[in-house]
Amino acid sequence: MGSRRDALILLAGLPALMLMACGDGREAAANCKAVTLSDEHDCALCGMTVVRHPGPKGQACLRNGDILPFCSTSDLLSWAWQPESGPAIEALFVHDLSRTDWESPSDETYVLAGDAWYVAGHQRRGAMGYPPAPFTERADAEAFAEQHGGRVYTFNDLSFDIIRGR
Repeated sequence: MGSRRDALILLAGLPALMLMACGDGREAAANCKAVTLSDEHDCALCGMTVVRHPGPKGQACLRNGDILPFCSTSDLLSWAWQPESGPAIEALFVHDLSRTDWESPSDETYVLAGDAWYVAGHQRRGAMGYPPAPFTERADAEAFAEQHGGRVYTFNDLSFDIIRGR
């Protein structure tokens, strides 16, 4: 049997392991697709009508087949990073700003959240302040950061502190 120290290390690492178990959603994406959003969709985190705001949105596909819409990438990530959310997640989707515009992002451009580059700390207002701006092309993310401020991050580099501007 392992030591008490080993047990504490395992317990301390469980939240990270749960998120890693979600992976980037590649295998799940075959069975899980983002949906077209409408005025009928309220944000699963804050309750705002998703489509009434500019900026990139997100969707979580759950293991039970449900889709949760989010009015911003900030809300999606804030929800997904909660310890109780991790085990329920099949895949996370975000708008690809390499292929759509900020003011009215097209639902035809959702990509897996883990495949995007993100600009955080920029000055483009979205539904919940200044949400991380996702791009599939790093050059597009860098150009956005140059024009609107902020820094470029990978999905795995993002954190609560980064999206809060700390």
